[in-house]
Amino acid sequence: MNYLQIKTVLIGILFTLCSTFAWSQDEVEQPEQTGIDTLQIYIRNAQYRKAIEFIDQLEPTKDLLYQKALCFRYMNNFSNAIDILNTLSEEYPDDIPVKLQLASCYEAVSQYIKGIDCYDQLLLIDSTNTYFEVRKADLFYRSERYNLALDAYKRIDLFYNPNYITRCIGMCYDKLDQPEEAKKYFAKAWDLNEQDAHSANSLVKAQVKEENYLSAYENSERFIKSDSTNATMNALNAFVYYNMDYYDIAIERFEKCLQNGDSSLLVNRSLGFSYYLTGKESLAYPFLQQAFLQDTTNTNVLFVLGRVCHKLGHYSEAIEYFLTMIDKTIPSNKLVYNIYKELAMTYEKNRDFQLAADNYLKTLNFTQDNTEKMDIYFRIASLLDKDLRKYTSAVYYYKEYRRCLVNYQYSLKSEQEISEVETRLTALDEYIQSLTEKAEQQK
Repeated sequence: MNYLQIKTVLIGILFTLCSTFAWSQDEVEQPEQTGIDTLQIYIRNAQYRKAIEFIDQLEPTKDLLYQKALCFRYMNNFSNAIDILNTLSEEYPDDIPVKLQLASCYEAVSQYIKGIDCYDQLLLIDSTNTYFEVRKADLFYRSERYNLALDAYKRIDLFYNPNYITRCIGMCYDKLDQPEEAKKYFAKAWDLNEQDAHSANSLVKAQVKEENYLSAYENSERFIKSDSTNATMNALNAFVYYNMDYYDIAIERFEKCLQNGDSSLLVNRSLGFSYYLTGKESLAYPFLQQAFLQDTTNTNVLFVLGRVCHKLGHYSEAIEYFLTMIDKTIPSNKLVYNIYKELAMTYEKNRDFQLAADNYLKTLNFTQDNTEKMDIYFRIASLLDKDLRKYTSAVYYYKEYRRCLVNYQYSLKSEQEISEVETRLTALDEYIQSLTEKAEQQK
């Protein structure tokens, strides 16, 4: 065998050995690479349960456990995620991603104090990281520790996100019942970002609360010019018109809110009141009904709904609303006078004269001045006289009415008004005399 042949054989043997070695190496490395690819496919496709099952088949490593914790978090299984992340955090105390995810999981389950502790640890690792400071302040706010949140926000460099930090300071002042400071920061945040609906809405809400309707009008109009689709601001804007007694414009704005899908209590109640105050009881009725269904404790809605039913001739329904309102109203409330009076008037319209008289009598317990007493005494006397034919009782209440009428006369200063009352007293005396004779005959 010559030299060339020997060389060729040796090269062939060497190639075979190298190929065999390379193939054996592929056999070792390929399954591991395939496993990583498979896991990433599961995670990318949100197949988190399969990803967890796949991880459980592998030798646990820091990265695999971290991926497993994230899968649990994405599945909203925060307790399992927290267990794994806690273990990793203790084993790798300087691992920032682990502590960040742990803080996020604590926030998700409302364990805000533990989340704050995570951010304290993160700030020990990186004291210059403003994001950690912001998230810590956010958790103070969410845990309702508003003073601590305020201090934390004020320590943050405004260059981080001036609009967000300024708005959060305003929110803290609002929660601490410091409206002037809150309004100042909401206005500043809004100036920093014209699209900041939260700050604009909060500013207008504060102005409505303090009944500063002119400022609320100006700011709501300003925001609507840049964003006419914001449901909250549209409702506030309409409410401002309502409180400024521009009921027709308020109705137009509230109807627009309805068309845009806002059927909130504020919209239904205000539409009902606006239609009622413009004398459109039939249009007010369905909105007041809906408002009552949304809030059965609102006595103002009950009262107006009762009056609307009275006007529309739905006397039985009106009576039901007034009775419900009486059950919900504190006896010392001035409103009770109006309720009993409206109830009595409704019974009278419904020709339930005895019930009408009974409720007028209850009204007397809540009269607060001579004029109110005079009105009720006359109503009772007229019912007893004209409808119930109880002349003796009618005489008594006509005399009570006369006593109030005399007191009313003493309060007058105009000679003409005094003379008119004197004429009424003379006629009343004559009528009482004739009615007394009827009462004698009735016995």
